Amino acid sequence: MSEFNLTDDDILRLTQGQRKKLLDHYTEKGIPSSIEEQEALMRLLADMDRTALGNKRVKTDEKLAGTNELVAQAITDVIKHFGGQNPFENNTTGVIIDAIPQPDTKLLPAANPVPGEMNIGIESHDFNDFVKKFED
Repeated sequence: MSEFNLTDDDILRLTQGQRKKLLDHYTEKGIPSSIEEQEALMRLLADMDRTALGNKRVKTDEKLAGTNELVAQAITDVIKHFGGQNPFENNTTGVIIDAIPQPDTKLLPAANPVPGEMNIGIESHDFNDFVKKFED
């Protein structure tokens, strides 16, 4: 078999087929009675489970990728339908605008910070100072 160029799927089919033959050999007279054969059988079954679960995971990831692609396309279509565009692109050339639009600060409410709100750094207080500060 080594002279052929096998794909990943070919290799999986080959190895899983060999594992199934080995499983049939181990169980042709029922569950093996020797501890060594039982341990070998358990390793064989664990490998088969791991391979099967890996294949299921790959299929699930492929479905999820397809779904994500559909969602992204739907979002793009909705944005195009309603005339949405990047606000940082010039409408005519598609070139990024040099300055980011700034809000009119006169429309913002006045800030009235409480004492200590604008302090920077760490202050240390004990419990009594804390209670006294808020009781006053």
